[in-house]
Amino acid sequence: MSSFDFDDLLSLSDDVNLQNESKQCSMLYDNVFDEVTSSSFETDQYQLSTLSDNSSSTRECQLSYLECRVCGAPAHGYNFDQITCEPCKAFFRRNAFRDMSQLKCQFSGSCIINSYTRRQCTYCRLKKCFDIKMCKELILTEEEKQSRHLIRLAKEQLKKFVLSNDQQSLITLSKGLRKKKKHLIIKSTNQEHITNSIYKMYHFNFNSILYDEDRILLNNINNAYQLTIDKYDYSYVNKYTSLTSLIQFMNDENVMYESLINFFKHIPEFKQLDIDDQIILIKTNLLIIIHLHHVIVYNFQDCTNLGKCMSKWINEDFHYQMVQIRRYFYRFMNYPLLLELALLVFMFSINLSALSDINQSYEYKNKKILFHFQNYYTNILWRYLNYLFDEKQAIESMQIIVMQILRYQLLMITMKNSIQQNPDCNKFHVLMQSVFEL
Repeated sequence: MSSFDFDDLLSLSDDVNLQNESKQCSMLYDNVFDEVTSSSFETDQYQLSTLSDNSSSTRECQLSYLECRVCGAPAHGYNFDQITCEPCKAFFRRNAFRDMSQLKCQFSGSCIINSYTRRQCTYCRLKKCFDIKMCKELILTEEEKQSRHLIRLAKEQLKKFVLSNDQQSLITLSKGLRKKKKHLIIKSTNQEHITNSIYKMYHFNFNSILYDEDRILLNNINNAYQLTIDKYDYSYVNKYTSLTSLIQFMNDENVMYESLINFFKHIPEFKQLDIDDQIILIKTNLLIIIHLHHVIVYNFQDCTNLGKCMSKWINEDFHYQMVQIRRYFYRFMNYPLLLELALLVFMFSINLSALSDINQSYEYKNKKILFHFQNYYTNILWRYLNYLFDEKQAIESMQIIVMQILRYQLLMITMKNSIQQNPDCNKFHVLMQSVFEL
């Protein structure tokens, strides 16, 4: 596939003004970056669907597509890792830690939960909350609330007594820039599923607590991911038999790759990149990280039919190794957002792939921004790991994610070599031809 083909794919959008808006955001970022020559940024929080205060009708239009996954009522964002309405959010907060065995249903747990019946059966409503993977670990305890309050006080003290005059000036300057940036991003929210950037000017080592701006960002990433993958049908693997050809798989698999690209298109930092840099990142990194996408899309389940076919198309050891890697990720089954963050960290990596010709090099237009973006999402991933686990488990989890990506690199060399030798590779979808450098 030529760069022009990638350009077409990356430029697809429901909003005809997306390209101009992306350029505006990119220009604004450059202005901020030039003026604030620091390795980090002022915290700047914008919620997924935040619009101007005097534009309630526009806000209602932006949020009208959200529906509570528990009762089907209109929703206004993510709560505890899922889209819910305010009543179901409050219900889950009150009841998430109750003993389910102490609750009873008069109809053997078969109640239909909707906006009219949700108050009739606590058991079925709570069961549905857990069925859709609402995360009770995200509910703050009183101790955590007090700790967060103390940390905020400590941050204020640090700002007053630790920061130098120059750092104080930078923070004051960035607040003015933040207002300018907020005004521009509000104008660009016509794109329905945009995820908004959040930067930190100054980092403090309180990793066990997620601040409000962190939660907004995590919700936005999860929202963008879910809304993107829900547009595609991934059931094709369930129809595979021993007669299924590699050509059919490669052409079906185009759906998986395209959905991941579309997820990145909703990430503001990715959109701010020069189109040539976007193309290079896709060509060099997509094949390595696509299997993280597989794991999340298929809900951490093995695709038996696909595994048998892979043993035939590549070799049995390849399938065995892939299964072993996937099983390492099973420990994150209740935290798919971790892998969504990992997708972003690795996507902004320069030359992640070990597949390309050793003599081939890519010239990025702006490596400095790529380093900043990767560092930013790595920092978010690390804070989220420390929020979910203790320090030792957080370190182990980071090691597992990185090591399995390195193992994927080696396996993809095997897969790529096998596919390149296929006599029918010219019949593959054009996107797959480009990803596998056919």
